[in-house]
Amino acid sequence: MTEDSRVGMSQVPLIDVDNIRVERDNTLILDSCSWRVNAGENWVVFGPNGAGKTSLLNVIQGYLWPSSGVTRVFGGTLGNGVDVREMRKTMPVVSESVRRMIHDHLTGLEVLVTGARAHLNIFDVPTAEELEKARGVADVTGVTPLLDKAFSVMSTGERQRVLIARALMADPRVVILDEPCTGLDLAGREWVLHSIESIYKSASHASLLFTTHHVEEIAEGFTHALLIGGGRVFAAGPIETVFTSENLSELFQIPLTIGRKDGRWSARASVAD
Repeated sequence: MTEDSRVGMSQVPLIDVDNIRVERDNTLILDSCSWRVNAGENWVVFGPNGAGKTSLLNVIQGYLWPSSGVTRVFGGTLGNGVDVREMRKTMPVVSESVRRMIHDHLTGLEVLVTGARAHLNIFDVPTAEELEKARGVADVTGVTPLLDKAFSVMSTGERQRVLIARALMADPRVVILDEPCTGLDLAGREWVLHSIESIYKSASHASLLFTTHHVEEIAEGFTHALLIGGGRVFAAGPIETVFTSENLSELFQIPLTIGRKDGRWSARASVAD
């Protein structure tokens, strides 16, 4: 491959959603949504409950097919010869649904190995190469103490941290983090956010897509934000220009003051009596 061709590939967006519309059972789920993610960008997908965040992620994974519009992932157009099963191997997901499907009898180490194989269980003895890689990933993401622990007895936060490490086993181009802090207490949330930070501080070069509706969950390292409400893109761009008091007040229909200190965001509402 020539230097010019490598440069050309790097300029192709990882994700290019063009005027997507999703309608099911006479209900409009997504309307006129466009979004582009380039290599090196880490995105927060932010909006109220039911805004369409997970639906948008399901579109780019090929689980939800739009009624109209075009979705391109890694340069290929979904529905036009792209093998979505192969595509998903380099776009792992950390979510509540994935957590429920992991077999409880597996150890943390074995859960990591399933990530390299794109399976949810272990059917034969892991190879020396798989074990070596899993231990290296565990070291980078800080989950080494969990490698010998059964998934069934891990706390919810520990499971999420192991699943975040698991996502790196496939050398991903994009990691999708779909509300990974749901149901966690304060300590669990902070440990999960620490694991997320370890991804963009590592040499993985994977871009992160992180969905949430809590500003305090947005850790340092996210470069861009997509605001979505009512199934429509409200704003998208560099996080400093998108994450403003004015934008979020309009999105949530309540006066909000947005702040940032030491890389972490906060929000305070002014609610009249």
